[in-house]
Amino acid sequence: MPAPDPRPSPGLLARALKTVGRLTHPETRSGKVFTKAEKGLTRVAARLAESPTFLRLSGGLMRRGLTLQVRRTSMMEKTLRSLRVPTASEVDGLRDQLRRMGDQVEALGSQLEHVVELLERQEPPPAAPPTPSRPARRRAPSSR
Repeated sequence: MPAPDPRPSPGLLARALKTVGRLTHPETRSGKVFTKAEKGLTRVAARLAESPTFLRLSGGLMRRGLTLQVRRTSMMEKTLRSLRVPTASEVDGLRDQLRRMGDQVEALGSQLEHVVELLERQEPPPAAPPTPSRPARRRAPSSR
């Protein structure tokens, strides 16, 4: 019976990475195509990044998108307020206030512990009351 191979078999990820490496290696046909495509896309991206027209168009589109998002959020919050339902921003505000209040309570607790320690250092503990010694028993007068 042959001895089992001590090396673990390569997993799916390792095989996939090796395949990608083979496909993109500059000496293979697919690697040469990949390199040409990468260089071409890099040139196109560099030209677009320097083009004032592209930058103006993309900036305008982003501005419009963000404006629409703000309007949509505003209308949604108005609707929720009219239904007397808390909005996400109100819930977030309350969560922040609650977190700050928790932090303040924790700080106050630490300060109180410090004050108690200082008071314990200043005042010696009260002396224990003296234990009364038992008086000697008096004998009841005997009627002899």
